[in-house]
Amino acid sequence: MTDDTNTVFHPMKLEGELPTQLNDPFDYEPHPLCVEASRLVCEHLQATPLWGEVMLGKMLGALVCQRSDGAVGFLAAYSGQLGGREDWPWFVPAVFDYLQPDGYFKAEEAHITAINTDIVRREQDDAFTGLKAALQHQQAQAEHEIAAFRQAMAEKKRRRDELRSTDGGSHRMDDEALIRESQFQKAELRRLKQRWRNSIAQTEELLRPLQDEVARLKQERHRRSDALQRWLFDHFVMLRAQGDSRTLTDIFAATPQRVPPAGTGECCAPKLLQYAFAHQLKPLCMAEFWQGASPKQEVRHHGCFYPACRGKCKPVLEWMLSGHGGDGTNKSYLSYESYKTYESYKTYKSYEPHKSYKTYKTYEPHKPYDESFIKVIFEDAALLVIEKPAGMLSVPGKTDDSSVESLLRQRYGEALMVHRLDQDTSGLMVVAKNREAHRLLQRQFHARVIYKMYIALLDGMVEGQGTVSLPLRPDVGDRPRQMVDYEHGKTAVTDYVVLGHEGGHTRVALTPHTGRTHQLRMHCAHQQGLGVPIVGDRLYGRGTEKGQRLCLHAAELAFQHPMTGERMRFSSNVPF
Repeated sequence: MTDDTNTVFHPMKLEGELPTQLNDPFDYEPHPLCVEASRLVCEHLQATPLWGEVMLGKMLGALVCQRSDGAVGFLAAYSGQLGGREDWPWFVPAVFDYLQPDGYFKAEEAHITAINTDIVRREQDDAFTGLKAALQHQQAQAEHEIAAFRQAMAEKKRRRDELRSTDGGSHRMDDEALIRESQFQKAELRRLKQRWRNSIAQTEELLRPLQDEVARLKQERHRRSDALQRWLFDHFVMLRAQGDSRTLTDIFAATPQRVPPAGTGECCAPKLLQYAFAHQLKPLCMAEFWQGASPKQEVRHHGCFYPACRGKCKPVLEWMLSGHGGDGTNKSYLSYESYKTYESYKTYKSYEPHKSYKTYKTYEPHKPYDESFIKVIFEDAALLVIEKPAGMLSVPGKTDDSSVESLLRQRYGEALMVHRLDQDTSGLMVVAKNREAHRLLQRQFHARVIYKMYIALLDGMVEGQGTVSLPLRPDVGDRPRQMVDYEHGKTAVTDYVVLGHEGGHTRVALTPHTGRTHQLRMHCAHQQGLGVPIVGDRLYGRGTEKGQRLCLHAAELAFQHPMTGERMRFSSNVPF
């Protein structure tokens, strides 16, 4: 065992049996050992000058593992950098430390920065900006003068037409004079256009070499940036427990994105596993948790555990945790051992207490159900109004799990989904029984004239009423999560009214005016929204205990009947 390992491997006191299998990093409840390790990571950081930067917002990670001599301890990691460094003592090192001051990366990065500085200098140079401004002025002046001349030509043509239509009189001109005037004006227009073309061309000729040089520098910057990124990915060599390795470039070559996203390999989970495999440590359980302020675009809560990101980490971790089997997986690494055998679970969890909520009976995926599991509260020849249970998909997904659509088609043959609810959301849905009803109902949804009201239980205190308007878009690096994006996001608007408070929770009515994915969950959880997540939200909240559900229910639904025009309104009992 090297000295390096002795400073990074932190022994732990054990209570209970050890896990027999590593948890799935993309779907897990934090094991009590990981909860305790996470507490110790924060305790260490609080005693260092790094804590202030951590509290600005940082993902941290802990991997509990076992040495060959049987000793159990944990490894700690932080995502990316802290204080501009990747090599702080006590934490596992970077998979590849590219920040060495005299290394190739820093030298090339400095070269790219110098090119960028040169581009900015050239674009702000007085000669460059002066010529650009002159060109814009000439183009605008040319457009104005030509438009004015065309208008004058049109007025003179109108007068000529009037003269031609006049029978006799002193104002009559012969046809030849009218034709000569028209020809002269057309020639003048051509000469005007040519004068401006010549003037603009002279300015463009002076500006072109300056623009060409800026374009050349930008191309060189782009080429060098791409080459440096490829160099970096080629030097991130990821290990497996079996001892073999593969670069990030090779790992992502077989994926749909083909190229690793920026920052790949610098998250906590790859760092932790890399160190464990390099030093023959047996991984037992791992977790990643957020400390500090939430990012502006995403939702992260202080002290809460999160799965590994899918865009950057999923291909990497799947490779690192794959075994020798024909399907490329090693179930001993990817399955999860229950933590319930730990009698000391509550003591460990006191680090970040998870409140106890009533356990609700919900649909359980992966079990066969028939259409009787869905409650129908209204039916006629055109449509159904049903109550979807929490945990059931609205439409078929990637698995063979039952969905509202698949179950209703067992009974009705043709059941056309007009809208959807998130898998974890329960409540009212309208379903068309024929294509004409489907078309007319969808038209109402697109026109935003269908009324929907949801009841949610929030994991904290909120007061009053108001409107949340936060534009949303998918987090392409971590689907299905959504993020706030004022530049590229789509408008999302929700009214809210607080209905009451229940033991530290807030019951609230939510009325969405748009139908974005995860809109209500994001508007509740995001710091620029209500700032309090919905109870049981696994993506944007503090997670759930086993058997608990997302406390979000579609409680009211109103629409115009597609055939009769009658306004219909339905309500549903809230199951929490």
